[in-house]
Amino acid sequence: MAKEQPLSSVYNAIRILQEFSDDIPVMGVSELGERLGIAKSTVHRLLCTLRETGLVEQDSHSHKYRLGIGMFVIGSVFYRSAELRAKAFPILVDLMQRVRRIVRLGIYDYGSVVYLCKLPEDKETRTFSSIGTRVPCHSTAVGKLLLAFQSSEEIERVLSLPLKARTSNTMTDKDELLEQLGHIRAVRYALTSEESRYDVCSLAVPVYDESQHVTAALSITGSKSQFLPTQVQEFLGTLRMFSRLITEQLDGIE
Repeated sequence: MAKEQPLSSVYNAIRILQEFSDDIPVMGVSELGERLGIAKSTVHRLLCTLRETGLVEQDSHSHKYRLGIGMFVIGSVFYRSAELRAKAFPILVDLMQRVRRIVRLGIYDYGSVVYLCKLPEDKETRTFSSIGTRVPCHSTAVGKLLLAFQSSEEIERVLSLPLKARTSNTMTDKDELLEQLGHIRAVRYALTSEESRYDVCSLAVPVYDESQHVTAALSITGSKSQFLPTQVQEFLGTLRMFSRLITEQLDGIE
């Protein structure tokens, strides 16, 4: 299989960003062009695009460039995700030992859910939503829970896209999904049954940050026979208790 070639404009934009450092925080078009061996006209076009997205800023007097607030935002997201996983991990271990089911912690990412942690991480479950992979929101309890708390504009954007059915039970009708997301916001939990995989059910609750905004979702997953109504209510109480424990830990993340 032929190796895919990198997109040159994206590759060069990344190279520009990587040239800035503590030692050289500010550079002009000519300097960047010389350091990278890229034509000044190309550097200028790329910097204009990066400036529009907030990844670089231009000094109004010198007209030179430095990294922008957009880079800080991206770094902060990564930092908080790593901190969230680190602080939540021992709590998830306790949760797994209590419920004896698969437990997951996920965050929202542009219409998908990214799992930061899954326990147990064994051979049997590794192929099912591995850590760091992105899974469409509409077919999972964690994804639906997180999507429900996004802005109306973001929900509309996601639901306007083609929604692939992962099983015959996957909900793909936009109006039905909108109604379900409204219900999830009201009850503050999401329950799916065989929507992502046959004979698999999942229950998710929100994890809040120090400002009481939904920052992640915590879930329990198991076979359909393990999710009878009485069991769901018991799982729900347990999940909410452990979600509060994680939120308490997040108070220390700056």
